[in-house]
Amino acid sequence: MLASNSAKIIHPYINKRVLQIKESLYPKNHLWGIDIFNLTKRHNFNLISNWNIPASVCRAFKKMLFGQFSPGINVEIPSLISSFRDPLIYSVCGPLSLVRAYGKAKIFAWVFSSPQRKIKSTLDPYHSSNLERYTGFFCLTPNAEKYFSQFAPSKFIPWCVDMEMFDGQKAQEKTDKPFFLASGKTGRDYKTLVNAAQKTKAEVRIIGPNNQKPSSCPDNVNWIETSLDPPDQAIDYPTLKKWYAQSSGVCIPLSGDANDTCGYTNMLEGMAMRKPILMTRSGCLHIDPKSRNFGILIEPHDAKGWSDSMNRIIDDRAFANSCGEKGRKIVENEFTIDRFNKDVASFIKDVLKNS
Repeated sequence: MLASNSAKIIHPYINKRVLQIKESLYPKNHLWGIDIFNLTKRHNFNLISNWNIPASVCRAFKKMLFGQFSPGINVEIPSLISSFRDPLIYSVCGPLSLVRAYGKAKIFAWVFSSPQRKIKSTLDPYHSSNLERYTGFFCLTPNAEKYFSQFAPSKFIPWCVDMEMFDGQKAQEKTDKPFFLASGKTGRDYKTLVNAAQKTKAEVRIIGPNNQKPSSCPDNVNWIETSLDPPDQAIDYPTLKKWYAQSSGVCIPLSGDANDTCGYTNMLEGMAMRKPILMTRSGCLHIDPKSRNFGILIEPHDAKGWSDSMNRIIDDRAFANSCGEKGRKIVENEFTIDRFNKDVASFIKDVLKNS
């Protein structure tokens, strides 16, 4: 643990979730390690409070100045002020635009992968002049560690899953027919999955934004509309856990972008629930279903590959169960919150010791 007064935390969306996390209604891994700092029983996380600025003003500043990768002026300004008052800032939401103007605070931030675009504006959070101001980077992928280490000490730290919530228990209620579960909003290729559903023997249950829903869906596709926020805007996490338990497998259809990290949380939740993972070959994660034998890897935009894979899971229950058990064992050994928190704390201590 680190002293509670040693850091201020930038975690814009967690305020509304703290009570839900305490009551086990929201996954603890979404704390992103902020519980490494000594906490009071009231869960005082020393969060930097967002300024109450109209959404239209925030959008205008992002468009004119900061760009789409900044968390916004309502986060940028209070974080800047904090840098002159506090010795350490821990940013869950990634790099910030105004960091070059910060005070003496040591600054650590999470990054997922290397930027695959031309960066011209010095107000872009990923401009080199901003990245050089950081004390250290936590990297969700080896790809990120390799890139960001040129600017500051960086460490690859794999993600984690709340295994108390996603406990791997069997479903208490059976369904009338088998179904596959897909959820998520970023980098998804639901069009291919919906096309594949026409040649499967099961229902395909999709929790996704309406703007990603194909114009026509077969009768065995059940689309549960969510907002552009996480799936809990459509259903709560206890229901999501129940659906994981009842499903025949978890489908993660992705766009095929070799540099993204989409589907990571979804994959770990499914593994924790002992479900075979069907996933598009996509992204820069260090783990995939094929290489570790916890599911099936499908080529991008391959509808036949998806339908064949879903039918195999239904027909070959021994294979499906084996994938599920292997996935559960992997998360138990490699993706616990305790391991994640220890990695975060260890990196901060090592960097501060040597800085």
